[in-house]
Amino acid sequence: MGDEHSADIAAMLTGGGAVVRGVRVSEGAARTGEKERLIGTVSGAERGEADAVLFLSPAAATSWAAVAEQTGSLGRIRRRIDSGRLLVVVGGASGAAAMNRMQVRTAIANADQAGTFARHVVEHFEGGGAPSLPTDSGRMQVRSRGVVVDDGFIPLSRSATALMDALAAAGGSVLSRSELGDVLPGAERTAHAVEVAVARLREALGDKALVHTVVKRGYRLAVIDV
Repeated sequence: MGDEHSADIAAMLTGGGAVVRGVRVSEGAARTGEKERLIGTVSGAERGEADAVLFLSPAAATSWAAVAEQTGSLGRIRRRIDSGRLLVVVGGASGAAAMNRMQVRTAIANADQAGTFARHVVEHFEGGGAPSLPTDSGRMQVRSRGVVVDDGFIPLSRSATALMDALAAAGGSVLSRSELGDVLPGAERTAHAVEVAVARLREALGDKALVHTVVKRGYRLAVIDV
């Protein structure tokens, strides 16, 4: 796919509020100097720092999946895909076949039509493909850079997003400070660090009472029964 298609896809997604990062990948990139560039995108997908990964060519899809396997990230990436938190879109059946051989579930776009890539992303996140939970403050979805509550997006820091991702995955069950500390980025993961991170998260959420303290046990997302 030509550069004009890449620009079209980026413009469509950016127009919908997405932050788009483009990475050029050549055939055999997993064995060349481009591998470090791929490792960065693989790590981001594994850690929940990307909501969707789009491959405009079979070579890019094959190289990316190979690096994910080499770095030991493939299992966690598969789990994020299966949960709906990460969407993978590949242009053409041959690229999808390469991913499927590694048991990576993909959506297939028309490689010659930029709009089909963007449409897959919009339909996934606005059409119920991504997980959502009913909470005291409204229906909530976690994104790579924050949360969507009903129709409003609340931007969050990396640490705050990691906490919300873990709490959402727990589905309303209580997570201890130790369990939440395990998901915090950086070296500071003590109980105090978790308490500070939760306080900052609540401040960023404003009037959205999404995180409840459970005395002597930890924290839970304010999920309601429906």
